[in-house]
Amino acid sequence: MPKDIVEAYALAVKARESCTRKAFEAVVNFCENDLKCSTDFSQKRNTLLLWSYDRLAQSFVRAGNYGSAYDLWNKAMPLAPSNEVKLKLGLCMMEAADKGYANMHEKASRIVETASFLQKVYRDNQDNSNATKMQKLIDNASALLVQSKFKN
Repeated sequence: MPKDIVEAYALAVKARESCTRKAFEAVVNFCENDLKCSTDFSQKRNTLLLWSYDRLAQSFVRAGNYGSAYDLWNKAMPLAPSNEVKLKLGLCMMEAADKGYANMHEKASRIVETASFLQKVYRDNQDNSNATKMQKLIDNASALLVQSKFKN
């Protein structure tokens, strides 16, 4: 058992690719189950936990499990230190939402959620062109949500 999140992360990085998921799950589990880590919101802890969520999500994408990847990137989002990182995570989430859900209602819900978040980040960055594109995506996905409710 590692003594802190830094040691847990170092062990995960040293793990072979075949063990990546297990190694980064150990980092996440350590922080979720360790009282000190779970209540520490330092930049170091947040960065290592964000990287662990991201690497774990990437391992799920490689395995074709986009739903789990989406959920992990969603957990990482509040830890993102900058709009640049939030955009990267949001775009990963958008791809996972598109590829990960066969159910149209769930896919559209995830796309609306992610596009709304991205729209806010684009607005914060004063990128009105991309913010407008996100609004169009929100409108289209919202229309699909309405249609999927009537089919069920």
